[in-house]
Amino acid sequence: MAKKIDNLFGSMRMVLPEHRTELLKHNEERDLIKRPEVDDDDFGEMCFRVYDSTQYDYAITVKWFVPTKGELGSLEEAWGVVREIDAIRKRFKLVSDWAVDWIKVEDLVSVTK
Repeated sequence: MAKKIDNLFGSMRMVLPEHRTELLKHNEERDLIKRPEVDDDDFGEMCFRVYDSTQYDYAITVKWFVPTKGELGSLEEAWGVVREIDAIRKRFKLVSDWAVDWIKVEDLVSVTK
């Protein structure tokens, strides 16, 4: 059975719109994390794997940080093949059967084969 705190709006009879927006904002901020630190050796290896995926046409799993509020944000993960690298904007295009994502290189957290 769900706690009343999990279903706050269903258990209350009347909530002012201002209170509802503040409560929703607070719940969103509770799930956010700080930007993970990536050392230079790991970053170099991740960039090598991204470039290698374009050369040899194999799929990789990429996890990256999506900033929401300043240094707080969430982690996204996708699987696919790197089709294009944009050196000017420092991002690359990850293509899978169902999605296409442009990912900034500085937001990389992990890349696995």
